[in-house]
Amino acid sequence: MGRPTSDTARPARPARPARGLLALVLLALAWAFVMQVLGWAQTSNYALVKSLADGTASIDRYHWETRDKAWTDEHFFSVKAPGLPFVVLPLYEGMRALGAPEASRDVARAARRSGESRWAYKGLLTHEYGFDPVRARLVRKEVEGEAPIVWALGLLGSVLPAFLLLLTVRAVVERVTPGMGTAAAVMLGAGTLVMVFASQLFGHMLSALLAFAAFALLWRERDGHARLALVVAAGVLSGLAVTVEYPLAIAGAIVGCYAISRSGPLARGGAYSAGVALGVAPLLLYNQWAYGYATHLSYDNAVEHQGFTGHWTLGLNEGGFFGIGIPRPDAALELLISSRGLFVVSPIVVAAIAGTWLLYRSGRRAEARTITAVSLAFLVYDAGYWLPFGGGSPGPRFLIPILPFLCVGLGLALQRMPAVTLGLAVPSVLTMLLATATYPLIGDDDVGEWVHRVLEATFVNTPLVPLGVTGWLGVAPLLVLLAAAIACAARATEGVDVRADLRWGIRAVLAWGAIAVVGPAPWGDAALLGNWDEFVLVLTGVVAGLAALAVAALRAGMPVRALAGGAGPELAGGSPRVAWRRSAAGTEVVEGDPATDLAL
Repeated sequence: MGRPTSDTARPARPARPARGLLALVLLALAWAFVMQVLGWAQTSNYALVKSLADGTASIDRYHWETRDKAWTDEHFFSVKAPGLPFVVLPLYEGMRALGAPEASRDVARAARRSGESRWAYKGLLTHEYGFDPVRARLVRKEVEGEAPIVWALGLLGSVLPAFLLLLTVRAVVERVTPGMGTAAAVMLGAGTLVMVFASQLFGHMLSALLAFAAFALLWRERDGHARLALVVAAGVLSGLAVTVEYPLAIAGAIVGCYAISRSGPLARGGAYSAGVALGVAPLLLYNQWAYGYATHLSYDNAVEHQGFTGHWTLGLNEGGFFGIGIPRPDAALELLISSRGLFVVSPIVVAAIAGTWLLYRSGRRAEARTITAVSLAFLVYDAGYWLPFGGGSPGPRFLIPILPFLCVGLGLALQRMPAVTLGLAVPSVLTMLLATATYPLIGDDDVGEWVHRVLEATFVNTPLVPLGVTGWLGVAPLLVLLAAAIACAARATEGVDVRADLRWGIRAVLAWGAIAVVGPAPWGDAALLGNWDEFVLVLTGVVAGLAALAVAALRAGMPVRALAGGAGPELAGGSPRVAWRRSAAGTEVVEGDPATDLAL
């Protein structure tokens, strides 16, 4: 063979993995740029961090800063599991030694001088502070001054785990559909609740990472020789997930079933159980130290009404099993199709579900069953919980653990149904961006509040706000980083041609719009009932989805005339009949109908 020319010496393909990694880095920077207002969950986690730094598990000194607390043995405790505070505690200790708490208050004061006070609670709400207006003002000021340091802790406790989660999802998807991993990961990180909670000091990102990493590790082990050491490691990850958030025991149990669904189930089950025991050991030791009982959970004796003392009535989660009762069908529907329902705020999940079915048909039946079982189990659990949405969340945050599992199917969905997947991804990203950039923890407000705030140019704080840069200029870097991440993901993705199922993509976008407008009606917050801000949100999502499909079709070579008629030359005379298979040269088109294949 002759010496390669300069064109062949540096092929384009090796640059694609680098572009994919760059896409995820840019998305992580977008999350990190957001400095959210604090709510009860963040202040509860932070109160426990400060208490641990003081050498105690009791949050007596800080309990008025949060309502997420319990009253046990004459002391207040955070209701949160200790895993996330354990992770960020060393960072807090180092920052405190450098004077970070005072610097945090200085940054908050600078933000207020710039005309921004969104780090404070929306209202004074004196009844939340023992009906004491002086205490209410002092606590509000204290929480406002803590927001910057909580943001810094969130870089380690939420942004980094979310980034590692996307890397893990990308790696798993690449095993199934080479070339599609980056796109699937970016859709997860920008088009689901991951986008919102990657910038919040909640335990969702860390626990989801640990649970999914256990599944990914077992998947890798299953594709090779049996290695009990990897099974033990997966058990440790599942146990640590429970140490971060108790409900992750559901995922751990199902992943454990996946672990033993191979020859030698007794030895594998013992190895996995030993790993789980190691993973939950920090939780048990913490409980023994804090409460005197290793099996005591922080949900016990949760405060229901604070009253004058901060613990007027207890038992917030006492109904059923820690607040979980018989699953309610209406609650399950609300979690899916209300204005904050999963299918409404993140319709890309529908494509992910279709992709899970394609995963099953491709021969990955054990993996597809595990993903389905995890998803259904969490839906059933959440439908039985007394507070399904977890308060003023922009969506069903207790379902976040199922998102990385489901998004494994996005690679196949993008490969087999590119127009449908892209069409649903666009309104997902748009909705999550609006929520993140305005005010995600909207309390009793409806999702139309996001549109209202955009029209008023009222956005969340960013590192630029203390410098006096607010409004559209203050949030512009977030938009640029997100757009750059999506562009890099597009450049890193091969073999996607929306012409094949364009009609189905258009139908999917219109169907989502109809469900988003009509579906929330039973809960009284539908655009159909006159909520015009919400209607604008849905309409914008539909228009953006259709526009993205049109641009993608034109870039793929579809003539303008054919696009106006809804079909290209290869689609004339009926529904598209195409399917995809991978080869060394990339993705090739062969005969088949993606819609028919999916229905089989």
